[in-house]
Amino acid sequence: MKIFVYEHITSGALAEHQLPTSLANEGDQMLLAALKDCHDTQRCTLSTQRDSRLNDLDLVEQNPNYYCHSAANLIDYRDAWNRCLNQCDAVLIIAPETNAILATLQQRALDAGKMILGCQPTAIQLTSDKLKCYLSLQKSSILTIPTTLASHWQQGQTINPEGYIVKPLDGAGCLDTYIVNTVLELENHLRLNKTVLAQLVIQPYVKGANISLCVLMASYESEVLSINQQHLSLSQGQLHLSACTVNSSDIGLPSLEQASQIAKEIQLAFPGLFGFVGIDLIYKEGRLYVVDINPRMTTTYIGLRASLNLNPMQRFFDIIDDDSSPLPPITQRQSIELTL
Repeated sequence: MKIFVYEHITSGALAEHQLPTSLANEGDQMLLAALKDCHDTQRCTLSTQRDSRLNDLDLVEQNPNYYCHSAANLIDYRDAWNRCLNQCDAVLIIAPETNAILATLQQRALDAGKMILGCQPTAIQLTSDKLKCYLSLQKSSILTIPTTLASHWQQGQTINPEGYIVKPLDGAGCLDTYIVNTVLELENHLRLNKTVLAQLVIQPYVKGANISLCVLMASYESEVLSINQQHLSLSQGQLHLSACTVNSSDIGLPSLEQASQIAKEIQLAFPGLFGFVGIDLIYKEGRLYVVDINPRMTTTYIGLRASLNLNPMQRFFDIIDDDSSPLPPITQRQSIELTL
């Protein structure tokens, strides 16, 4: 199978802008992990595209049947995309869902008649919009956190002594996510950002363990590959994800059975989720609150292979080949620390 592995930040899409160092580093690690795992299945011919300011990819350079198209500007970028897309059978896209980037790229691949190794655009659009996602979770009776558009927020309806979260309607991760402690702070924050209130949501702040799941989904089957502990930091009121423990052994986290149950419920509630999917949750007093659904491969993928002592891409391909047969159980779940 000819697979085009695309990572947005390092692809040349930002060739005419300054590369954000931390995001480029994360993207690079995810791209390298995905390429290596695809390569090690011994069933792929690989292609990718790359910002010309970044180092060459040794794996591609060492394999004469692999291709990496360099991009120094947006013309190069579009040419590289078209070349890779035209020559492949399937596309694995690693990209943020903000500004419809991920959904648009997936749709372009589908329009070109290619298999996408990821979520359908309809599922991406639904889960990326935090208000629509909240309403869908609520409709399916999945425990989640009340979400209101900032433009519709009314003080009397959402008093919360623990504070509030303010974040973009379609943000990814902790992008532009703020904690405010009081109603007065919230009102001041909204006043400063009143021109974009329709693009912000407000949620009550729920104190608990911040965790994420990496789930492999295909058809109506799902498998939790990792339960991850998120290490968040706060700087000038803004939340940042500074590190993550993949398959944390912390006894204060939910069981695999709990995680598997919520993953199944989410898959049923959101048709079109497929491949590697991330779920952000808060675990409090034995209950799981869904915060976000990330319809894409997330950063925790970097530590999956070492944690599980297996190739997660091979497991994905095995499911695609025959999703009616159960996979052999995962026998190792070792804690792996990732610093972001």
